[in-house]
Amino acid sequence: MSIPLFLGLLSTTLGSPDGPPHAENAVFRAVVDEGLAVGDRAVRLPAPTFPDGQAADDRRSALRELAGSDRAVEDFLRDSVTAPFLLSLDDRKAEGAIVRTGHLYFSLRVDLDEIDPADLFTNADPDAGPVEAGNMRFEARVLGPEEAPDADDAPPGARLVHSTGRLLDRIAVESTSVVLGSRSAESMVVASMTDRRLDGDDRRPNRWATIEGRGDDEKTGPPHPYAGGIGYAKLTRLEDRPGTVLVELHFAFAEPTEWFDGAPILRSKFSLIAQDQIRRLRRELQSARPSSED
Repeated sequence: MSIPLFLGLLSTTLGSPDGPPHAENAVFRAVVDEGLAVGDRAVRLPAPTFPDGQAADDRRSALRELAGSDRAVEDFLRDSVTAPFLLSLDDRKAEGAIVRTGHLYFSLRVDLDEIDPADLFTNADPDAGPVEAGNMRFEARVLGPEEAPDADDAPPGARLVHSTGRLLDRIAVESTSVVLGSRSAESMVVASMTDRRLDGDDRRPNRWATIEGRGDDEKTGPPHPYAGGIGYAKLTRLEDRPGTVLVELHFAFAEPTEWFDGAPILRSKFSLIAQDQIRRLRRELQSARPSSED
């Protein structure tokens, strides 16, 4: 999956829209129960802030706690490309790396029943090219059966997605993730985790390298294994506000200390990337609406 992981979830084809119920989504269970292993540390993602079955009043209270006030909630939910998002970040030290974790919340004006994750989170045009933001460049593609013979070992309905990234003209990174979507009457979940079986694979490896030189003199240094990341997005319909979907995105990924000597250089770009990708997504949804809804 693309790194940072949350950008990958916003820009990658995300599994099947007709997946199993959430309780049977093996990737979702794994990122919450088992987490991301980096050295001798495991970092798990929290359960959803807005679970299925949550009463409307309880959901409103949870959203108020995140946003800070009822007025801020209304601003958060307004039908606008520039409506605010909420992002919190945390760092956890591990052997030879820092695990960057984050929690992102935003709203979309869309009918949940009409969402196909492949349309919502990626530009389906094969000529669209990579996603670029904050002096970083990401590209991802779903692997076909001939490229992923071991996909048979993945959970039913899952896809393997190979991502490549260029970070601040200093780091080249690539990884392959197992991605699986699931639906319920109230929500959709898309979960992703790096497939560590492919660490040493020749065609779809999990690895990183430094970028040395520029232009015609550019080359990459020796490859290093990459622990990758985990994440999930949950899209929940708001019954008291028809046509509005609440999105929560939780992620964690390993940042080797060798990348930036532990400095929060990459982390400082997250808010810019989130704003860019959320606004792009809202514009696409807005342009796809029937004219009678405008």
